[in-house]
Amino acid sequence: SVGRAAWLSVFHSVAAFNNAGIDVFGQGNSLLPYAHDTGMNLVTSLLIILGGIGFFVVRDLWIGRKTKRYTLHTRVVLAVTAVLLAAGTILIKITEGTSITWLGAFFASVTARTAGFATFSFGEFTRAGLLVMMVLMFIGASPGSTGGGMKTTTIFVAFASLRSASTNHPPEAFRRRIPEEAQHKAFVVLSLGLILVIAVSTLLCVLEPEMGMADILFETVSAVATVGLST
Repeated sequence: SVGRAAWLSVFHSVAAFNNAGIDVFGQGNSLLPYAHDTGMNLVTSLLIILGGIGFFVVRDLWIGRKTKRYTLHTRVVLAVTAVLLAAGTILIKITEGTSITWLGAFFASVTARTAGFATFSFGEFTRAGLLVMMVLMFIGASPGSTGGGMKTTTIFVAFASLRSASTNHPPEAFRRRIPEEAQHKAFVVLSLGLILVIAVSTLLCVLEPEMGMADILFETVSAVATVGLST
C-alpha cells in the first residue's frame, strides 16, 4: 500500500544516511532482493555516501558551491572517498568475477564504509574479496559523519607520513604541511585499531574454534568499525 511504501522509504532512508544498515523487510536478507534494482542501489548509495563524508564536508560543499573554494578537510575527505569507492569497486569485481555485477561491486564498496546493508551474500565471497571488504570496513567513513571505522583522514595522514619518510620530503596535503602532531595521532589510532582487531580475533579463535579464520576476522573488523556486515 501507499502508506506501507512511504513508511519503508522513510525508515530505510534514515538507516542509509545514518549508516545504520538496519532494514525492516524481514527474513534477514537485508537488500538481497534488490540486488539488480538500479534505483534502489544508487539512491541508497548516495545517502550512505552523504552521511559518511560528514556534516562539515556537506556544509562546506553547500557554502562553496559558487566560489568552488573548499577547506583542506573537505578536499582530503572527497579525494580519499573517491579513491576508495573506485578502487573498492574494481577490486571487488575482479576478485568475485561473474558472481557479482558492477552495480553490486559498487554497492559493496559503498556499504563497506560502515553502512551495513548487503545486496549480495558475503558468505559466498572469496577470501580475496573478503580481504578487500575488511580493508574498506577498517578505514570506514570520515570525521564528523554518521559512520565509524578509523576514518579517511587518518589513513590519508598515515600514508602521507609514510611517503614522506620514504622520499625525505615533508608530508603535505594539497600543498599544505601536515603537522607532526596529526601524524602521531593517525598512527596511534591505526595502531590501537589493529591491536583491538588482533586481540578480539585471537579470543574468538579460542571461543569459536569451528569458525574459519577469514570469517572471524571479517566479523571482528565489522564489529570494531561498527559496520554490521556478516559472512
